[in-house]
Formats: sequence, C-alpha cells, structure tokens
Amino acid sequence: MKQLQNSNISSQKVTSMQRLIISTFACFMLCYSLNQGVSSVDNQYIPADYVVIADQITDEVAAKLSKQYNMKLIGSTGGMAGCVNVIGLSFQIRGPLNQETLRKILVGCVEEFLTPINANERLRPFLKNYPFTSHEIEIEIFVIDAREEEIHDPEIGIATAKHGGLRYHTVTEEPGYLFGYKTTMKEDYNAALKIVKGSQP
Repeated sequence: MKQLQNSNISSQKVTSMQRLIISTFACFMLCYSLNQGVSSVDNQYIPADYVVIADQITDEVAAKLSKQYNMKLIGSTGGMAGCVNVIGLSFQIRGPLNQETLRKILVGCVEEFLTPINANERLRPFLKNYPFTSHEIEIEIFVIDAREEEIHDPEIGIATAKHGGLRYHTVTEEPGYLFGYKTTMKEDYNAALKIVKGSQP
C-alpha cells in the first residue's frame, strides 16, 4: 500500500509556497484557455449557473474544513470547461503531523466535499462523472511549523489527495530533488478510506 521513492532530478530549491504558485498558475492557464463555463454579454463574462453553484459549494466546504481541522485556506482550483471536471482546495496547517493524522484529514476533506456535490440536483447534470469521486477532488495540505515556515524532512511537509490517491511528501532544501520532494509515500484512496473508517469508534 505504501511506496517510498527518492527523486534525484536536478532542480533548484523550491519552497511550498512556490510549489503552490506554480501549480495554481498552471491550473489557471489551463482553465483560461478552455474558457471555463462563461458566456459574454456586452463584453462582460458571466459564469454559467453550474460554475456559480460549484463555487458556492466550494466556499461553504472551505469554511467548514478550515474550522473543523484548524487550517488556513490558501487557494482553490477548478476545471469547469463545459462541465465540472475537478474541484480542489489548498490549506496550511500547523505541524508536525504524522501520516495517520494527515490521512484522516485528507479523507475527511474529500468526503466532506463529495457529499454536497453529489447531493445537489441542479449541479448533477454538469458533473463530469456522477457520482463525483476522489478522482475529481483535489486537496493540498502544506504543513508549517510554529514560525509559519515549511517543515522539512524527515517530517511530512506536504500531503495531497488527487486522482484517487494520497501522497505524503517530505521536503528538503538540498539540491538534486525534483520540486524539493525528498521522499514520497503513496496510498490508494479507497484503502486509506477503509483505514480511517476502521479506526473510528
């Protein structure tokens, strides 16, 4: 269920915020190029109804998750070209936190997101897949210390839920590691969900 990998591709030092900026910019350019669910009236772009609904759900879920897990919202993402392809949120959280704790948070975030998306009948016709699954939800958690600086290896610095899987990255400032990831542990989302459910009283 877990794999440990080393990335040995030469790269410059990259902070967690730089990683977020890079991924957010790439997502923005993709969404912009696909003209994500907008129409033009008198040279004003008006988002499609399904985009508005998806944004409302995202805002509500973000507020709830921030409070529930004591996290700070630092970004959101969405692929809305023609339909709701993917929705995601990025957070900062105070650490260090172990894999078990981060697993519970990631799974909790994904499940909390899926419930209102799949329950909204107005949004349903515009979902890429119904029901929406962990493959269409993206959660990024950047772990920081008491000084609000990124946490380095051997502690987990970044944890993500994307494409039906969980990833736990340790971060280093040493040269020679792609994106600054020194190690990466992987889990299948459904396997992680079973572990979390099995640990609940």
